[in-house]
Amino acid sequence: MLKPISFVRGFRVPKQKDIDEALGNDASFSNEFKMSFNSLPHPTSDLDWLANYREKGQTYTQFLRQCPFFDDNHSLQKYIYLTLLDNDDRLLLLNIDRLIDYTKRFFQMEIKLLPLFTNINWNNTKHTWMCTMKGRNDSTKEITLRTRYDSTSGHSQICVDNVLNLLKRSLPSDARCLVAITLHDLYSAESDLFIAGLCHGNSSVGAFSFFRYDPRLKFSEEFWYDWKIKKTKSKLMSTIILMRSCRLLTHEIGHLLGIDHCIYYECLMNGSGHLEEDFAQPLFLCPIDLRKLSQLAGFDIIERYEQLLDFCTENRFIDEINILKKRLDILKNEKQTVQTKKNKDFDHETTQKSKRLKKK
Repeated sequence: MLKPISFVRGFRVPKQKDIDEALGNDASFSNEFKMSFNSLPHPTSDLDWLANYREKGQTYTQFLRQCPFFDDNHSLQKYIYLTLLDNDDRLLLLNIDRLIDYTKRFFQMEIKLLPLFTNINWNNTKHTWMCTMKGRNDSTKEITLRTRYDSTSGHSQICVDNVLNLLKRSLPSDARCLVAITLHDLYSAESDLFIAGLCHGNSSVGAFSFFRYDPRLKFSEEFWYDWKIKKTKSKLMSTIILMRSCRLLTHEIGHLLGIDHCIYYECLMNGSGHLEEDFAQPLFLCPIDLRKLSQLAGFDIIERYEQLLDFCTENRFIDEINILKKRLDILKNEKQTVQTKKNKDFDHETTQKSKRLKKK
């Protein structure tokens, strides 16, 4: 087990009082339900997020004030749009249909697939990726994607900022966000080893790469272009890739919907400073962020958990199955207790009313 290290200087670890205030005193979650979530973990590496960044957190009340989608001016923005920055043959590694299905169950919002990029091909003369991009009124345009290339390894990376600028021009009027997903490696600054993705929250766009989420690949910690294929016989490879992809996509879309990094629990919305920290984070939201999303999407928490449980069962997410079953048991028992009390109160009131009528 890795030894905990200190949080970054100046980071204030939330106390129970802070956590309760962040959730809101009027929240309906029971103590038993809240106790089914793990507390905020200590950093165990100098690269961990909270070993480097002084996050302040976001309370439920702050979310209500900051999220733009509660504004009447955004009432027509209902959909999460995904677009694929890759060719179909490469995307076979990702099960796009399952990824979309999970995203829909997670957010309880309609997901639409927008065909923006086609004919993605490598220009061997310019050493750059090119594609055809669909514009408004079904017009098309040939696009050269900003690319960096290493001639020795043959590895390339696409500049994520370039992609985001293209997405901004194509954001549908009814979109809450537009997200490009790809298996191409991405970078932003020249000093980057890589970047898993980037959001421009104010513009409601994001782009994310699953290239480094493949468990068969081993990457250099020094050179962006250096990676190897490991010898692996894991029968769970497709499950691992799907789980990692689900985690990344829902985390980042959560940001685009206005949910900041979480500092109150172990949570999907915790920040991550490197891939190992990312892979270790939970697939689900803590009570505070669950309440935020529930308020935004207007779903029934039990029904949503049941849908997620069905997905996890179908795709053999073993640990997640156990977590969801435990929380569903708590919520259903509480619901039954409340209903039983209501029935008793109703029966008592009916009996008292009958007695009063007899006296008359």
